Amino acid sequence: MKKLFAIALIVLFVAPAALADFYSWENGGTILGSYGNLVDPTNVTGPQVGAQGSTLPDYTCPGALTGERYLHVAEDPHASTPYAIVAWVSGCLDGDAITASVYGYDVTEGSSPSVRIWGGYTGPTDPNDYLASAGSTGDYTAGTGWDITESMWTYAGGDGNGLAIQARLYSTPSTGDPEHTDFFIDDVTVTAPPNCTVHFPEAGVPVEEATWTNIKALYR
Repeated sequence: MKKLFAIALIVLFVAPAALADFYSWENGGTILGSYGNLVDPTNVTGPQVGAQGSTLPDYTCPGALTGERYLHVAEDPHASTPYAIVAWVSGCLDGDAITASVYGYDVTEGSSPSVRIWGGYTGPTDPNDYLASAGSTGDYTAGTGWDITESMWTYAGGDGNGLAIQARLYSTPSTGDPEHTDFFIDDVTVTAPPNCTVHFPEAGVPVEEATWTNIKALYR
């Protein structure tokens, strides 16, 4: 009887398992916010041409990693290190273990342009209420096509209670004008404890659909 009671106590105090959430832009959304010279956040589908440091297209992303839709953003002009907020975790408590990953399309092995996942501590109600850097344990995308960049954090943001998941953009050269670099992003996964809430970009009308609606309206 004592052994059964001890086992029951152990089961009673096992912490709830962390929950994983996934997002891949199929709802037509774009981003939750941004920093720096990030321009043209658009929900796209199919092959997309892009530039890697010039004003002229010089490479093609073949399409989404999964599903049909994915995210396009650009840095223009090159300056500092802009980022897109691709997910936000609210309700965080100090000590919470949070992991996240995101894929970026990268064909420059060993050099930029590249995408790198990063974290930022925020206030409790707004992913753009930046308080401090949470850093990253992740590396840059590898340059072999669709590549993953992933990180883990032990939350230490105090009463801020928020963690913004950033896709940081690295271009070559790092500064300059009229330099322009396009980036393509897909498949975000966030794992967080049950006390947290994971937020992704809200549903929107993809750019192609919005444009087609406007064209049809001209002929009514």
